[in-house]
Amino acid sequence: MNKSDYVYMILDNILVYSINLPPEFQNNGLDDHLNNFDENYVKIIAGFNKSFLEHFLTVTKGKSQKDVAGLLKKMEKIAYMVGPIGNLSYLGSDQVDHLLTKINDLKIDEIIEEKISLLADDQLRQQFGGSNYNASEALENQLASAAFFLMNMGYSREEIQEKFNEVRQDPSRLDTLFNTQQREIYNLPMELQQPSSTSPSRPQQTSIDQSNGLNASIAQHIQTIHQEITGERAEKVKVILEEIKAYVKDDLSELQEKVFRQMHPDRLKRALKILKTTKRKSKRMKLYIEWFTDSLLLSKIELKVEHWQVSSSADHSSAGVYTAGIDFSRYDPIIRDFSDAKLTKVVNISRRILQKPSKKAIQKLGQDLISETGFDEHLYFTD
Repeated sequence: MNKSDYVYMILDNILVYSINLPPEFQNNGLDDHLNNFDENYVKIIAGFNKSFLEHFLTVTKGKSQKDVAGLLKKMEKIAYMVGPIGNLSYLGSDQVDHLLTKINDLKIDEIIEEKISLLADDQLRQQFGGSNYNASEALENQLASAAFFLMNMGYSREEIQEKFNEVRQDPSRLDTLFNTQQREIYNLPMELQQPSSTSPSRPQQTSIDQSNGLNASIAQHIQTIHQEITGERAEKVKVILEEIKAYVKDDLSELQEKVFRQMHPDRLKRALKILKTTKRKSKRMKLYIEWFTDSLLLSKIELKVEHWQVSSSADHSSAGVYTAGIDFSRYDPIIRDFSDAKLTKVVNISRRILQKPSKKAIQKLGQDLISETGFDEHLYFTD
């Protein structure tokens, strides 16, 4: 990806996290600010979660890259530790916010897991008072965090329990859980696999599955999500969509156009940019249009998810359940780098999920795309 792709990803994250931009960064202010940074630093910022993004917006106002280069490198190091693949992923948002208030006091070589964990636990001690816990309780808290991590890496409950039993016998092996390899991505979820009589060595599919059942299911989803858009947003959508239709011509069906009309103008602009850099007669044009259609439909399906946090050094934990859809728009820049065969596979999996939506299937696709970015974020799904 190039610098502009990372900038788009940052702007997407601002929308997804519902971050209120300071006046200085509204309109095109944030774009101008980000363009003052080199690609390597923009890439760091694109990997930030909500807490880190908000801190970046607060502390870098009116400052140049030279002023904040050291700070960004320290933030990157901590963000990796507390992110989904870091050993401190169990830290809660309050603890992360507390760490960011202390970051100026830290030297880059002082940012190690042991010190960061102690600093994070300071926040809990201040909030809840001293906590008494023994080594066994601390280990179980760590395993609880590892369970969510391993499920998001594609491991079954039976496999996770087997690994936990090994760690309980030898606690020194705890760190190996957080270094477990991601399962192979883009395997079709089990409940979507169809029996096939063709040879296992058949070539990769490079055409979109257009079976009647799939098309009928997707048409039904389109009718479900349709809502009238009015006002300024409607005008913006109309202008951008006319440009898209003029370029892609017959490749955009009437049903797909209805989906595009539901799209946020910022994402619609990105779709226009991607489509206009694609040759009209290329089969990739149809793949891109299908991606934008299916990913928006998937994003509209709300799932029951759980927010969970616990510290290994406290006896306090909190959890809450809410419904949300997975926002797939942030992966638009990622799919541009996919081969035709790989993009076709993603599109066909998306279409089959829409035919028979399930939490497990949508979660799996979201996790696989996350693993492609190397960035933040995952949701913990309840039964």
